[in-house]
Amino acid sequence: MSHMTSKIKILFVDDEPHLLQSLKRMLHSARHEWDCQFASGAQEALDMMARQPVDLIVSDMRMPGMDGATLLTRVRKEHPKTIRFILSGQAEDNSFLRAMGSMHQFLSKPCSYETLKDAVNRAFSLRYRLNDPNWEKLLLEIKTIPSLPEVYYQLMEVVQSSDSSLEDIAAIISQDAGMAAKILQVANSAFFGFSHQIYSIEQAVSILGMDMIHALVLSHEIFSRLSDSKGGLVIKHLWEHNLIVTGVALALAEYEKKGKEFVNYTFTSGLLHDIGQCLLAGALPEKFRKMKDIEEASRISQWEVETRVFGADHQQIGAYLLNLWGLPDPIVEAVAFHHNPSASLQTWISPLTMIHVANVLDRERGERDTGIRAPALDENYLKRVGVFDRFPAWRKVGLQKMEGQ
Repeated sequence: MSHMTSKIKILFVDDEPHLLQSLKRMLHSARHEWDCQFASGAQEALDMMARQPVDLIVSDMRMPGMDGATLLTRVRKEHPKTIRFILSGQAEDNSFLRAMGSMHQFLSKPCSYETLKDAVNRAFSLRYRLNDPNWEKLLLEIKTIPSLPEVYYQLMEVVQSSDSSLEDIAAIISQDAGMAAKILQVANSAFFGFSHQIYSIEQAVSILGMDMIHALVLSHEIFSRLSDSKGGLVIKHLWEHNLIVTGVALALAEYEKKGKEFVNYTFTSGLLHDIGQCLLAGALPEKFRKMKDIEEASRISQWEVETRVFGADHQQIGAYLLNLWGLPDPIVEAVAFHHNPSASLQTWISPLTMIHVANVLDRERGERDTGIRAPALDENYLKRVGVFDRFPAWRKVGLQKMEGQ
């Protein structure tokens, strides 16, 4: 589907007839851009999609019979190219957790037309950006695009089971002693500021929550897998940098009093924001070293040099990988634009905002220590989302976090 030349086909699913009616009224003005269809239940939605696929499905969470999480899991398997949104009032319960692995975006009820339109435009803009045919040559060079780790799938299956327990989850993680040790090390790091001393994986799951555990498992698996390559030392430094950025970004989210969903997305985005660099350093170490030499000898930013050398930058490569894995859009977006957030369509504060600022603050500290030029703060973006005046306070929060105060 080329959303640039034809209407976007969107299927809305909700078991409440009056909510579907209000959606129809709200979306009347979008009829020239969107081909909207409506289903009063999950099975009806699947039947409609079997007859005619859609570009985007927007489902309620709590529905009788098959809930939204189960529906989106089915859609992910049967219609992998369909973008998947949850539109719901619940974001804290277990059904939301089950939906995390199958949805691209979560929207809270009540949702205005402007909010919905912005989310749809951003999602399709992101897909359009990530389907660049010029990347084919680079992807052929990389040869092996990492797949989601098996342990990640195992955890998702356990979480989606109605009779799973903390012990079941801990047993899966504990199969890999290195991963279990890394999770406990990160969970107990003073940098993250968790108030409890965590002694076991069960405790870690209970205190951190499954979203953060998933992020730790995913990042550890990918970083450790790529660390065995010739780019191992670079990848080790990137892991340390990612931890610092995550800690600072979480401190900023806490300072802004953001909710659990925002914090979880920020945590995962921080741990994975440089996953594209890891992939390039691990798969193409000679080219990566050449790129770093050019960067150090020039006044050009790393991501611009990467585009010259590789044909794409690490933001695009990382976002492509996470999109391929089906991670939620706010995470993919934070990875795709963390150096140049103005290139996104964002108009409000998001995990991308926190990752961009945290990354700049840590790289500025690195510039003082190493002389390698830090990336620039995107002031136009901060003004656009209405937070530029808060940056001095954010800088203070970030520096205090990095200095361990």
